[in-house]
Amino acid sequence: MFLRKWGLWISAGLGILAFPPISLWPLAWISLVPFLIVATDLSVPRIFGKAWRAGVLFFGGVLYWVGLNSGAPWLMSAIAALAMIMILATIWGTVAWAVQKTARIHGTTSAAWLFASLYVALEIFWGTGEVSLPWALWGLTQSSFLPAAQFAEIIDVEGISAWVLSVNVLLFLYFQNRRRVHLIAAALLYLVPIAWGAFRMNQVDGGVMVQCAAVQANIPAETKWQMSSADILQDHVRWSDSLKTAKPALIVWPETAAPMPVRLRPWAVDTLQSLSRRTGAIILTGATDYEMRDGEQRPLNAALAIRPDSFGIQRSAKIHLVPFGERIPLQKTFPALRNLHLGQAEFLPGDSVVVFSGGEVPPFTCLICFEVIYPEIAADAVKKGAQLFGHITNDGWYGNSSGPYQHLELSRLRAIATRRSIVRSANTGVSALILPSGRFLEKIAYDKAGVISSEVPARADVTIAVRLARAWPAIYYGILATLLAALWMKWRRYGHAESS
Repeated sequence: MFLRKWGLWISAGLGILAFPPISLWPLAWISLVPFLIVATDLSVPRIFGKAWRAGVLFFGGVLYWVGLNSGAPWLMSAIAALAMIMILATIWGTVAWAVQKTARIHGTTSAAWLFASLYVALEIFWGTGEVSLPWALWGLTQSSFLPAAQFAEIIDVEGISAWVLSVNVLLFLYFQNRRRVHLIAAALLYLVPIAWGAFRMNQVDGGVMVQCAAVQANIPAETKWQMSSADILQDHVRWSDSLKTAKPALIVWPETAAPMPVRLRPWAVDTLQSLSRRTGAIILTGATDYEMRDGEQRPLNAALAIRPDSFGIQRSAKIHLVPFGERIPLQKTFPALRNLHLGQAEFLPGDSVVVFSGGEVPPFTCLICFEVIYPEIAADAVKKGAQLFGHITNDGWYGNSSGPYQHLELSRLRAIATRRSIVRSANTGVSALILPSGRFLEKIAYDKAGVISSEVPARADVTIAVRLARAWPAIYYGILATLLAALWMKWRRYGHAESS
């Protein structure tokens, strides 16, 4: 009776604790058992609404920080965050409703496996497209448990979500039926990949070693656009000059390190080229930039690479822009949306991934802000030859909340999935040097200024997760479709619930 009343809320609470920054990762493997107990209880009325409200608690607890965006009016930020949380909570409501319906027709075993398949499919659905934010994924709970996180090399973050959910299903079935086969299966499904991961993580941190550095100037986001661009640029230069003795080949500055179109400011270009020649390093920095499109000059959220052996500047542009923050989405489908202005910057998206080359640094790419959470963007870069990643971001808009720490952990999972070192520079933190195993080589804490420098490996191998990055959604949708077809055929043949 207790679980029937509180099970959904218990699952939401345990789930929140499992996610970064609290990161009580063991809870993820059991947290959805109470959810399944309630969802398969045929006597629970209005299951969609009950599960949806618990989902609001869960997603609110994980993603509350979206409403703290200091770069937008507080009311708009709060409304956007609440809308997003309420939409994502439909995952819980829909899954619970489908599980209860399936339990009534086919029994708890079929319903439990539908739960795992449908949940992952809905995570992928809401994590795809221009308005997506594939952030609160159950795979994220395992980012700090590196033996488990290594599995991302094969199945990426969504696959780890499916793995976590499947173990929950087996533990639920054991709770329901007390059949030892379910407990043994859960133990094997949990332990075998972890044993492999513990072995694998000690094999992947080799390669061509490159001295890299990250600069964290710690300029608050809310004051950055009110300060002198020249002063901000010089602040980054001073920190970079302090790295002379380390002799880095690559120095990474954060997203829009200096709030200006650097390439259009000759004095800024001269400053960066002088710094590059002085240090002998490629300077990778975020900056605004412009491109002529349809007869007008359109802004880009860009990354620029300045080399010591060239007067040219290489550029890439952010492909996946923050919906409503950097661009009104769905403009290709509804052109009239181009005329809608909500006070946001209206950036032009980049066309494709750019791999930088030249100098002593092997081919590398730059992931801008939350591009790091999209498997296909990083995978495209690897397939184009990138052996090293820069990751530039400005998480200061959300203060010292869960957001910057979750973003850091998502970067860590991307390093593992691609087996690429990541040199991460965040304006106010957390900056880090991340190895292909997901280990942090060095970090700069949030709200601290400083630099970090060390050798990191550049690698040329291509993981299974990278090869299948664009295929995984179709694979998971196919699994769900196959399961639904099997249940429909079973219903057509038998027309009643199985014993369970």
